[in-house]
Amino acid sequence: MKKWVLFWMCMLVACVPVPTQPIERVVAPPVNLVLNQTSAAAPSLVQSELPTRTVKQVSASGETDFGLTEDNRIIWIKHGDVMWDFYYENGKLAHLTGPKAVTFVYNGSKLAEIRSADANVRFVYDGRGRLQEVVGGKENLHFDYDDIDFMRGVSRGVAGKTSIDYDKLGKIKYLTRGQVTTNVYYDDKGRVRNFDADDIKFILGYWRDDKIISLTGKSFGHGLSVSYGPNYPPRETDIIHDTDTSKFTAAYEGTLYAVVDQYVYCKYVRRLPDILFEGVSYAFYVNYFKGDIASYFVSQFACAPYES
Repeated sequence: MKKWVLFWMCMLVACVPVPTQPIERVVAPPVNLVLNQTSAAAPSLVQSELPTRTVKQVSASGETDFGLTEDNRIIWIKHGDVMWDFYYENGKLAHLTGPKAVTFVYNGSKLAEIRSADANVRFVYDGRGRLQEVVGGKENLHFDYDDIDFMRGVSRGVAGKTSIDYDKLGKIKYLTRGQVTTNVYYDDKGRVRNFDADDIKFILGYWRDDKIISLTGKSFGHGLSVSYGPNYPPRETDIIHDTDTSKFTAAYEGTLYAVVDQYVYCKYVRRLPDILFEGVSYAFYVNYFKGDIASYFVSQFACAPYES
């Protein structure tokens, strides 16, 4: 009898399913990736997160696939034979590998360095924890603040200064560079609607869920439209532009929104990719993505997969 009891106990244990672990994808970093380490040999990067959601983009140049986590962080972007991988540490983007490789170094919660083959950009903070300088890019940046820690000015090398003024709600109201002042207008929902100067007119339109659907104005050529639908919640998006007829499809609207937001910002709102700080893209970024100045700089480098 005891032998039979032991036999059935062993069978029950053998039938208990063993919990599965996420499969780690090990990727050897490119030779031009500089890691935050002291050893001579660069370790492999380990992608311990697997995408649980995907987005497909179809355009005249072919298909692009995006892999995202359940909280809609991009893990990889694949276009033909070109693969970009995004690696996160403590929820922050730490490495970007692909045709270009970038490492983001943090000191605690603060961005300390951005390292790439082209530059080693360092971020210097004052005693109050405010970003004071960005050193090592094509032009060094210096930041000025008022008594309540609002960023009031950004000096870019010897090329001049962008001054920033705010309304009573703390939103950017004016951007002044040299003799040109750009007025920033908002709608009744607090969304930036219009950048207006003598020779600049940049108008933004919105759809449900506060999603950007149009960029127009005399500084934007014939404009761009972002069409969601045909149903709600949306599962597809069409880009309508002179040279861009991209179509995005996804199973979840949140995933679709995340990819299309990034695509439109990187390719169209951020119109001067060679400039590390630019007033219009910064004002849009902090209003639309609710980010701060450090995450704005991270996004400037994370836009690399969209530059073509």
